Amino acid sequence: MLKVETEGLDIRFRAGGVDASELSSRYKNADNVVAQIKSYDLAEIEDYIDPYGCIMAGDVPPFWQNRKKGRR
Repeated sequence: MLKVETEGLDIRFRAGGVDASELSSRYKNADNVVAQIKSYDLAEIEDYIDPYGCIMAGDVPPFWQNRKKGRR
């Protein structure tokens, strides 16, 4: 599944392993969510976005904490 879902994408696992919970197939279908919002009158949708990418925080220390003092 990982190979199929990530084909052609620049995927980098900095934490040393694959986090399958972050694959796109693990997210709710956007069309279904919109339909439920409208069906239950939960909110008024103003606009939609199409993300170009995603960066997820994890247990890896921020890069600036690993740099030597005095270096930029």
